[in-house]
Amino acid sequence: MTTEERLEKLEREIEKMKTLICTKALCILDDQGQECIKLNVDEDGPMLAMIDKNGTVRAGMNVNKDRPMLTLTDKNGTPRVGMNVIEDGPLLTMFDENGQPSAIIAVTEDGPGLLMLDENGKPRAKITVAKNGPGLFMMDENENLRAGMNVDETGPMLSMMDENENLRAGMKVNEDGPVLLMADKNSEPSAQMSVYKDGPRLAMFDENAKLRAQMSVAKDGPGLFMGDANGNPRAWMGVVEDGPRILMKDEKEKHVWSAP
Repeated sequence: MTTEERLEKLEREIEKMKTLICTKALCILDDQGQECIKLNVDEDGPMLAMIDKNGTVRAGMNVNKDRPMLTLTDKNGTPRVGMNVIEDGPLLTMFDENGQPSAIIAVTEDGPGLLMLDENGKPRAKITVAKNGPGLFMMDENENLRAGMNVDETGPMLSMMDENENLRAGMKVNEDGPVLLMADKNSEPSAQMSVYKDGPRLAMFDENAKLRAQMSVAKDGPGLFMGDANGNPRAWMGVVEDGPRILMKDEKEKHVWSAP
């Protein structure tokens, strides 16, 4: 074969390659003639698929009108991992063996977050890192918030809610010390226990959130306070440095009786 013939053959091969590359679909075969990589372009955009020896698409990457997306599947072709970039930011989704979302990791303008779902696709746990601090939240089977733990500029806090998402118990550590709060079905405080610089304290409230009794241990000794329906102090009993004392007042807070 002359040099001129070789050049003509090479030019023909190049033209074939140009035709192949410029088509809307490109397939790469293995040594057995089976598709292993496929690239095609349709009305939604370009798509790249990687195929295993059983003919199952195991990895796919595409760019549609809205966003780029990467998908990884198991041996049955069921999606198990998906990654895309939406308007709010990147999103990573992990699926169970039935193709249902089980975990979602996202990064938005509010910060990163992790959402975990049960077998019915209902959110059950969420971890976020917002501008005011990290938080952990847990939901029941009805997607109602039942427990939360977060840390903000005032300190760490633990909250527990009933089936109606009403706050029933909370614990917090602020700059003054730890506080434990227990509330009624309307989220109104019923009891509060705290340990501050001046000593431990237990306060109890009525259904109108009025302080009715308080027991504390201060530097000068323990004391018990009781109030009326208006929250006015009516009786006090304590043990101070010079001994026990009792003090009672009327509804106008005037002294009625005391001992000693």
